Amino acid sequence: MAKSIRVITKERRGRPVTTGKGTLVGVRLQPSHLKALDAWIARQRAPVTRPEAIRAMMETILHILSKDPGEKPPKKAKGRPTTGTVLDPRD
Repeated sequence: MAKSIRVITKERRGRPVTTGKGTLVGVRLQPSHLKALDAWIARQRAPVTRPEAIRAMMETILHILSKDPGEKPPKKAKGRPTTGTVLDPRD
């Protein structure tokens, strides 16, 4: 009987695979924003990294904005047009 061929795979060297083939966006945050971000992260139940927190916040605001039709013009008043005189209900 012939011997079976054993395939030995080596571990790849280098950096591990990231979250996907998205576009890297480098962002600089001011100390006040970074402090607020870290405070939000500290309030989360599960540990969250800064990039995960920024992604979660962005997904949330985009979801909210997708449901918001935008600013609506004020509705017109119904009824009799007023001429600037005040009517006294006691009359």
